[in-house]
Amino acid sequence: MVQPINRRSFLSSTLGSAAGLLILPSSRTAFSYQANERVNLAVMGHMYVAGHFWSSVHAYENVQIVALCDPDEREMPKAFQIWEKQAREWVGSAQANERKAAEQYKRLVENKPPVFADFRRMLEEMGDRIDAVVVSLFEHYHGVACGAAMRAGKHVFCERPLGLTIRESRALRDLAARQKVATSIRNPGNASPQFRRGVELVREGVLGPVEEVHVWFDRGGPDRDGPPQGTPPVPEGLHWDLWLGPARARPYHPDWMAYAHWREFSNGGIGTFGPHASNLAFLSLGLPELWRGAPDNGARGATIRVHAECSRINRLSFPRWEVIRWQAPGRGGLPPVKFTWHHGPGYPPGHKEMLLKMITDRGASPEEAEKLLGNAGAMLVGAKGILVTDDHNVKFSLLPKDIFRDVEQDRPKSLSASRGHYADWLLACRGGQPAPLASFEYANPLSEFLMLGNVATQFEGELEYDPAACQIVNHAEGNEALGYEYRPGWTL
Repeated sequence: MVQPINRRSFLSSTLGSAAGLLILPSSRTAFSYQANERVNLAVMGHMYVAGHFWSSVHAYENVQIVALCDPDEREMPKAFQIWEKQAREWVGSAQANERKAAEQYKRLVENKPPVFADFRRMLEEMGDRIDAVVVSLFEHYHGVACGAAMRAGKHVFCERPLGLTIRESRALRDLAARQKVATSIRNPGNASPQFRRGVELVREGVLGPVEEVHVWFDRGGPDRDGPPQGTPPVPEGLHWDLWLGPARARPYHPDWMAYAHWREFSNGGIGTFGPHASNLAFLSLGLPELWRGAPDNGARGATIRVHAECSRINRLSFPRWEVIRWQAPGRGGLPPVKFTWHHGPGYPPGHKEMLLKMITDRGASPEEAEKLLGNAGAMLVGAKGILVTDDHNVKFSLLPKDIFRDVEQDRPKSLSASRGHYADWLLACRGGQPAPLASFEYANPLSEFLMLGNVATQFEGELEYDPAACQIVNHAEGNEALGYEYRPGWTL
C-alpha cells in the first residue's frame, strides 16, 4: 500500500536550493540530490508522456505510479505488459540498477494501481494520495483534465500543445499561476545542451539580425470530406461519452479517434510537430515578450498578423497542405520577424526545392541539405548565416561552415543545464526551480502562436491577433474560433 502524503507538509519539507531534491541514476555524482520525498503520480492516457513514465518510472528515485486513468480502458494492459516484461527481463541483470528496477516493476505488477475511466472520479477518490498528474490524451482533454488537476492542487505534466484552443491554453496558463503548481508540456528537445546553446547564440547575435524563420513538417493533413458514417457498436472497455469529454455528443465511430484528423479533437500537424520544430526560434527570438501582461485599460497591444494558403478550407478536418505566414512585430530591440510553416506530403508544391536551395546557397552539398531538411525542422535566417535545426531542435548546424567554424556549439554557457526534460519537472514538483523552458507560462505563448495558424487556415485573408488581449481584432468570426463552448457537465 502506498502511503499518502499530506501535500502541505510534502512541499514545505523540500528544499529550494541545490541540495536534497532529486537523484537521477545517470547523474548522481553531478547532482547529488537526496530523493527524500516520494512523488505519487497519476498517469492519464496512453500517448507519449504516459508511455515514458510506464517504461521509465524506475529512472526517477522515489517516484511511484499510484493511479491510471483513460476513458479507453483497452489501452491500460499496455502498461501492465511493459511492467511484466521489464520485471522478467531485468531480474537477473548484471546491472544493479536494472535489478532494482525489476523489483519496482514486479511490485507494480503484483499490486496494480487502480484504473479509472473518469479523471474526476479519480481525483475525488484518490485525494491526498496523488501529488502530480500526467495528462497524455488528445488535445480536447487538456483543458478539463489539467484544469481539474490544478484546481485540486496537483502538479501537471501535459502533452503538447497546451490545450485545444487559444482561449483554453490561456486559461490553463492563468490557472497554473494562481494555483502555484509545477507545470510542463512535453517538449523534450529543450533539455538538449545544443538546444540551449542555440538559444544563446541567436540571442548573442551570432547570426546577425534574424528577420525570417522557416518551420516544416513533411506529412500533410487528412483533409476528410465529412464526418464518419455509420454507428458501429461501442467496443468493450471504451467509455465513449467520457472519451468525448467536453466535445459535443455524437454516435460512436472509430474514425473519430484517429489522431490529428479532426479539429474538434486535435491541432493537426501543427500541433504534432509545431511545438518541437519551432521551439528554438520562438524562444531565442523573444516572441514570448509579446504576451507579457494584458492591457488594464482595454487598449490594444502589439499585434501579430497571420495569413494562410492551403489546399482548401476545411473546418472539419485539416487541409492536405498548408503554408502559414506569421508577421511578428519588433520586441525588445529585435526587428520584426516573419515565420513560415511549410506542411504537406512532400511539402507544399515547390517548397521543398525552395528550402533546399536556401541551405545549399549557404555552402551545403545537396546530400547535406537533404539530411538537414529531414522530416521536420526549422531554419533561422540571419544577416550573417543560417541555423538549421532538426525535428525536436535537439541538434543544429550553422552555415556557412567557414564563418562559424570556431563557434562553440555543444553546451550552454549562460543558460542552466537540464537534468532531463521529465526530471526538471519532478524537481519543480519537489519545490525546486520551475521548468522555465516548458512550464505553462512559456508553453502558452508558443501554443497560442501555433494555434493561430490553425485558425488562419479556416478563413480567407489576413488575421490580426493581439496576444496581450487574446483577441483577433479585425475578424469577428475568426475571434469566435479562438475557443468553444464545453458540453454541460464539463468545465476547465
